Amino acid sequence: MKKKKLSKQQLLENQKNEDKKFNRILIISFSLLVITVVSVLTFYTYGCDTRFLYHKWAWYGKEIPGEWACMNGNNLTLHKSLKVAYNNKAYYFCSQECFNHLVKHFTEVAMVPDAYSGDSINKADALIGLKEKGKPELVYFKNAETLSRYYGSGK
Repeated sequence: MKKKKLSKQQLLENQKNEDKKFNRILIISFSLLVITVVSVLTFYTYGCDTRFLYHKWAWYGKEIPGEWACMNGNNLTLHKSLKVAYNNKAYYFCSQECFNHLVKHFTEVAMVPDAYSGDSINKADALIGLKEKGKPELVYFKNAETLSRYYGSGK
């Protein structure tokens, strides 16, 4: 069998086709790389905000872990709060100023009414929940029963 020799024009045409294919692959690969880098940097930069937005919606109707609450401002926090022991009870605060406010105004800050029953409870002993879906304001409950009744009643 004889190998067919390609003319110069056919060789140039084959080379052009291969170059087009290579350029297409190169453009697609570079585009995917740019999209990946932008996505990673976006989530790295706005990760806390994304997690905070998720928590405001996903934790409605559930008990919130104390480390995500500031017990002075009664708000969900962007980052985990500091756990501080005061009067042999654990409180969570977003800053030193919030803790100092608790020390100065203990009875006003540490005691709160149960959101469902209205009974007076200490925030350190309470279960924490969200007041409204999508909002960072917190409410406190004496026990799991009042928590489930509060969310079941549609308040």
